[in-house]
Amino acid sequence: MPETSPTYHDADILVLDDNPVNVELLVSLLEDHGYHRVRGETDSRRLETLLHARLPDLLLLDIRMPHLDGYRVLELLKARWPAQAPPVIVLSAQSDADTRLRALHLGARDFLTKPFDQFEVLQRIHNVLEVHFLLRQRSSRAALLEELVDQRTAQLHRLSLTDPVTERPNRRALLERLQQQVAQAGQGTLYFIALEGMDDIARLHGYGVAEALSRAVGERLQQYLGRSGAVFGVWSSNEWLVLEFGVPGGFAGRAAALVELITRGFEVEQLLLHLGGRVGVSHTGFEYGSAERLVRLASMALPAENNGWQCYRPELEQQLLTLNRYRQALRAAADHRELFLVYQPKVELRGGRIVGAEALLRWINPELGFISPADFIPIAEASGEILRLGDWVIDAAIRQLERWLAQELVAPDFRLAVNVATLQLMQPGFADRLITRLRQSRLPRGALEVEVTESGLMRNVELALTQLRQLAAQGISIAIDDFGTGYSSLAYLKSMPVSVLKIDQAFVNQMDTDSQDRRLAETVIHLARNLGCATVAEGVERPEHIELLREMGCMMVQGYWYSPPLKPEAFIAYYRQHHAGGAD
Repeated sequence: MPETSPTYHDADILVLDDNPVNVELLVSLLEDHGYHRVRGETDSRRLETLLHARLPDLLLLDIRMPHLDGYRVLELLKARWPAQAPPVIVLSAQSDADTRLRALHLGARDFLTKPFDQFEVLQRIHNVLEVHFLLRQRSSRAALLEELVDQRTAQLHRLSLTDPVTERPNRRALLERLQQQVAQAGQGTLYFIALEGMDDIARLHGYGVAEALSRAVGERLQQYLGRSGAVFGVWSSNEWLVLEFGVPGGFAGRAAALVELITRGFEVEQLLLHLGGRVGVSHTGFEYGSAERLVRLASMALPAENNGWQCYRPELEQQLLTLNRYRQALRAAADHRELFLVYQPKVELRGGRIVGAEALLRWINPELGFISPADFIPIAEASGEILRLGDWVIDAAIRQLERWLAQELVAPDFRLAVNVATLQLMQPGFADRLITRLRQSRLPRGALEVEVTESGLMRNVELALTQLRQLAAQGISIAIDDFGTGYSSLAYLKSMPVSVLKIDQAFVNQMDTDSQDRRLAETVIHLARNLGCATVAEGVERPEHIELLREMGCMMVQGYWYSPPLKPEAFIAYYRQHHAGGAD
């Protein structure tokens, strides 16, 4: 047999055997074959001190030893170093099944039977080290990815809390600060400031002047509120919010002063500009329960006339009926056939073939018109109506794919993805119901894909894992949507039966100009490859995206560069045209 050449010369190997001859034999054998970090020890009582000083990459462990035998050493490793324990190869003159099974149960990786065969010793050591360093490499890459995700998420979070024009806190930052006060059962006053005339100034003098005027508004508010401890920022381009904490009082004078401050002329770029202003006040403390509701109460109080202020009164609650109207309309939307699905193609980068689509829900109400998913999906999730909507989406998607396949309008291996909301996934019987529905359909195994959000998985990891394993066992592909936003722990990813990682469009959009986004996308693709997952990049809108993703080895893309979401007939027409004309 040829000698095994070690590829891990720097591996730290510790030999623990009460027989000095065995220790000397193994240490000499390993050193003769290029391993130059080999330690030997004959007293098992010193092991814990050695391990605390430096964990080896491999422990060669005798089973039969005085003081602390090999079994107790394995138990010690599992108890003290559950995640960092080195791999162990057991040294034993006994080869009976009980000895082997007990050692394996306690975590041993392999066995070497005394007397030693040097070729077997070298090969087994090589094999165990190879696996050990491969796992360490993958762990390092996962740690790098997590660090990149954390850095990018922190950067995005900072940007997401700042208005880009005025560099003041934006809506999200104000809501976060207000919610903190609500959570602490604090009191305070909200002033909702609506600026009038900003749009006219932008049209007349240009948007650069309008932006300079917005900055001047912020500077004037800072001069007035700077020492008061109040928090203020931009709610929208024409709206500002002032948060004043403490026992409500003196709000009338403050509101009047804010009106005067806004309506006083501004000198901007050698122009004297005037704005109108209205101020709505919510000053009854923070007993209403949520930051958004408090802001809505203050906005309800905006007076109809310019240059005045008004405090919220309970009768203004009528405005909240609009929200209830949406909720009621949504409950009947499916029964009244107001809901429909559109389909966005998923394109295989190598070859340009359309291999599937994502089904997306749309709603048009006869009275309210087209309602954006960004508006009605949160309402549905908050009310629990998302459970009925989710069932409807799955049924409609299955029926549509059945028709396409029966009419041979798409390829037999075409895969359709449906989005599953967090609330759906958290229903204990969700997986069983979906599997039953698929068994009753005419769809082939693997035709349906389930997309779940990264943050949704973290709501209840154990329940999500149980559900996803049930689905995966029945051939249902699992995709993690918006992957890379940094909410989940990567430690859970390896235990989930994930087939597809969808790279969030927030990282795809700027990766041709932002090196950090590009590195993050590349790392996600590399991680997916190591995990045996496919990758789909979302939000592909420019040819530069296509070229970079192709170089990185991304498998599939979807986005407006290829097609927006389409109704069924338009999708099939696009599908045929795309396949007839080839990929762009």
